[in-house]
Amino acid sequence: MKKFILFISLMTLCTLLITACGGKKVQGESVNPDSVNITNERQQYRFVHQFIKTNNEEYDSIVVKGYKDSEVVFECRHQLIDYVSEENAVRMGWINDTTDINFDGIPDLQVFRGYYTRGQVAELYAAYVWTQQKRFEEVKKWEELYNPQIHPENRTVTENYRSDLNIRTFKTYKWTEDNQLELISTKKGTFFGDDPREQEMVAVMTFVEDFYNEWDKRDLLDYNFVKQYITPKLLKYLADAYDYECEGECLATWKFFYDGGGDVGESKSYAFTPRDERHVLVEHKYENYEYDVLLTVVKDGETFKIDSLLQVRSEYLN
Repeated sequence: MKKFILFISLMTLCTLLITACGGKKVQGESVNPDSVNITNERQQYRFVHQFIKTNNEEYDSIVVKGYKDSEVVFECRHQLIDYVSEENAVRMGWINDTTDINFDGIPDLQVFRGYYTRGQVAELYAAYVWTQQKRFEEVKKWEELYNPQIHPENRTVTENYRSDLNIRTFKTYKWTEDNQLELISTKKGTFFGDDPREQEMVAVMTFVEDFYNEWDKRDLLDYNFVKQYITPKLLKYLADAYDYECEGECLATWKFFYDGGGDVGESKSYAFTPRDERHVLVEHKYENYEYDVLLTVVKDGETFKIDSLLQVRSEYLN
């Protein structure tokens, strides 16, 4: 009898504790079976991409296929912003299938469409979110976003672009229940002064400008100097891109000025323009040509390193 009374007392105590914590049993509360099924289904996807070539052998479209086991269960095709050469294509990341862009805890899909380079440099993407129906749904608005960035801390998405000569526009969006983007704020400011990311942009631009100015006093083949400013990833690219006979270490350092090879001793870097906290556009003059090279810069402790470079413009002046 005493054991029975003790058992009843313990059961009553448990009931009171459950009630105090919300009035409901918490059995299974931490795991949503539907969410687990959706996540497991999504994790089975793997993605591959291929390009559609034009008559001049450059790429103008990208096709992405999603496989589950050996079956194609997803496919999309997108026009690239501009033609891309095979050489440049292998240096770009075209698929991001690990980032949760709508903050539901499940990775979504972004497809890089290239750089918009008319009057500014901006990254453009297509995007698909994973839905409760266990399939990908395209977010049409995402194609219109310049330099889209996600902010999990406040569950917003932002874009920024140059809207006038020295004016940038910053827009903030939130997600609706049906996976659409809703504009909630617009801010305009001078390129420097009202830009909320001003300090980082100035720091990145100064780093790149100091690199070129100091290099101008040195030999183009001063590899030890260059290696102080670049990541291992870029070092490997410059080594692989050197396609001339040489002895010892050889790097295609002319890539910092233009895509061609050979002597660029007379090239002049005459303008440095930060595009955001990670990109700086460097404009060069060489003989009767102008070249624009876009550098991607990453944080490295208290300083920065150049992680990649890409020629985005070539123009003959006369």
